[in-house]
Amino acid sequence: MGDVQGLVLHPRILTAVRKAKLHRYEEVLRFSPADLERLTHLSAKDVGHLVREVSEAVRQRSHAATALQLLLGDCPAELKVKFLSLGCPVLDEFLRGGVPCQGLTEISGESSAGKTQFGLQLCLTVQLPEEWGGLNAGWSRFLCFFRHSSEGIKSSLGSFIQ
Repeated sequence: MGDVQGLVLHPRILTAVRKAKLHRYEEVLRFSPADLERLTHLSAKDVGHLVREVSEAVRQRSHAATALQLLLGDCPAELKVKFLSLGCPVLDEFLRGGVPCQGLTEISGESSAGKTQFGLQLCLTVQLPEEWGGLNAGWSRFLCFFRHSSEGIKSSLGSFIQ
């Protein structure tokens, strides 16, 4: 987040904040107004002004979108979920663009259903440039479990996290 000293505030408020060693927005927002009054020795009015300015600066820097905007892709680029292509237009269309690069995607199925081939294809496609549906070899976390049931995957994931 940002630096409090970069805000347009009265010099008295900025000096009090600096003396209280509150440098970043999150450090100011961590405290209640009463705690900020005690920490900075500012009036309730000055603390209210400080909190409003910090909150406004944070609000302007954060990007938000409605669920409909996310669905339609009408949102800031930072909020758009990237998808990894499988290299097969039919599968990509079926998966609504490919495998999402956020969250956890579980691939399960019977023996010889193609889980391993699916995982290997993802490992290959991740190396491709973005214009070809890849991630320029930029996916740093990729974990495959080759089990026959979701219970097996859940138990493996539980031991992986611990």
